Amino acid sequence: MRLLPMRKISRHSKRLALFLTFCAGYVDAYTFIERGNTLVAGQTGNVVFLSVGIVQHNVADAEVKILTLLSFMLGVFLLTIYKEKLKIVKKPILSLVPLGVLSLIIGFVPLTVDNHFIVPPLAFCMGLVTTAFGEVSGIAYNNAFMTGNIKRTMLAFGDYVRTKHTPFLREGLIFVSLLSSFVLGVVFSAYLSIFYEEKTILGVPLMMSIFYLSMLFAAWRKKVGEKA
Repeated sequence: MRLLPMRKISRHSKRLALFLTFCAGYVDAYTFIERGNTLVAGQTGNVVFLSVGIVQHNVADAEVKILTLLSFMLGVFLLTIYKEKLKIVKKPILSLVPLGVLSLIIGFVPLTVDNHFIVPPLAFCMGLVTTAFGEVSGIAYNNAFMTGNIKRTMLAFGDYVRTKHTPFLREGLIFVSLLSSFVLGVVFSAYLSIFYEEKTILGVPLMMSIFYLSMLFAAWRKKVGEKA
């Protein structure tokens, strides 16, 4: 029998988890549409595209996909080693800074610039983010890969039907919201790319700024409420 989901409140809020999955979908759609059909979060897709391309003798973008995969792996590896020295353990929000800064720069880089200089660095930043954040409300999740989250959704609902334990239903609903957020990020990015093309990526630092300010405002309101 699978253990009940943990009920404790983790340091990663549900709102932040939704924001991260939205960003992952947003950036993946951007690089796929505007930067050579390569994904920076969904590395499974890159492996499939690369393998099919090799079989079909279409290796024009193979180098970019390989570099993207390696860059993502490097981001995960380095943050795992240095996360304590970089204070990422206590302040995981810092892992978003490289992605925000890089997105701001890339937004002003024309599409004529080779994707070798664009996509792998984004994948590196995404590796940092997905390593720094890994749970919401005590439940492990992944903000970059949807296959695992889909599996966790069905496991949770299946366990709820089998046991009638409410925590399983809660877990399933959390994963449904995460999946929906990822899809919305993809759709939003795809729509904006019709009008803004390479500048669509500027939505990432913009959304980060809005999200961070909203967190500061919420903390300020809570502090004021406690004093009242």
